[in-house]
Amino acid sequence: MEQYLKDTKFAVENLIRLITEEENQIINLNDQLVLEKNKRKVLQDDFMRKELDPDENFTEGDYFSSFYRQAKYYEEIIKPMKDKIFICEKSINNKKHSISSLSGAVLQIAKQGISIKFNGLKNCPTGRTVINGVVLKAIIWHGRNQAMHYEEDIKNIDTISCFNDLGFVTINNINLAKDVIDLLGWKTYIDYEADMISLIQ
Repeated sequence: MEQYLKDTKFAVENLIRLITEEENQIINLNDQLVLEKNKRKVLQDDFMRKELDPDENFTEGDYFSSFYRQAKYYEEIIKPMKDKIFICEKSINNKKHSISSLSGAVLQIAKQGISIKFNGLKNCPTGRTVINGVVLKAIIWHGRNQAMHYEEDIKNIDTISCFNDLGFVTINNINLAKDVIDLLGWKTYIDYEADMISLIQ
């Protein structure tokens, strides 16, 4: 395991770094999203208040002019802002998928270390108890399985049982790798390495 950790350190370090960078980008995108939504609301409310609050001299022709101005305002101001908001929301969603995939790769490397050192889960020491009586080795092993097979109908009883014990309601059609990484507290490579070393002591 010691040699395995040395050989995979570069990969895991960079995966965890990328996860952090992607999370920071999501924070920035969320700030941008809030700003754009607020800006759109203020502009739209202000414009509509002026257009929909005519004085008593408002003629039928004025109404047609108002409809034209509203349509033009929507096309030139509001629609581009809505498009920008849509792109921002899509980027956030894409980055969440990226983070899940990166987290799954970390779990894959950790699980592979257990496989190489102990030829499977059974002979591996339990490691620390993480939450609700669920031990480290089980969370790594079943967390990796869920991340690799979440798009399928997961039937592995041990994996289902592990996630039930962890308090997850569903494990299908959603990649829970980042949730698992967070549960383990792997914010840095040092956190990851400490847990992996604990499995061989």
